[in-house]
Amino acid sequence: MLNILCVCGNGMGTSTILKISVKKICDQNNIDATVESCSFGEALSYITTTDIVLTSPEWAGMLPPSNAVIAETKNLIDTKAVTETLLNAVKEHFPNEIK
Repeated sequence: MLNILCVCGNGMGTSTILKISVKKICDQNNIDATVESCSFGEALSYITTTDIVLTSPEWAGMLPPSNAVIAETKNLIDTKAVTETLLNAVKEHFPNEIK
């Protein structure tokens, strides 16, 4: 099971919308994942237990080094772009998680 974290600036609207999209994408692609959303500040405490962080390029550049895969997409509410970004990250780094 993957731990996926959706991160935006305030952790309210955008990351929540992203979380809902990511859950649907995982369900549609048979990816077993726990998906959470939070603000950038909160992400610092979650990142050590996260497999994939899905965020925008501006926030990705400020995340501290970790073992998490940082998956960047310019538009966090563009379902097509988010799907492509997430699936590419899973296929490249966690290929056994796609059933």
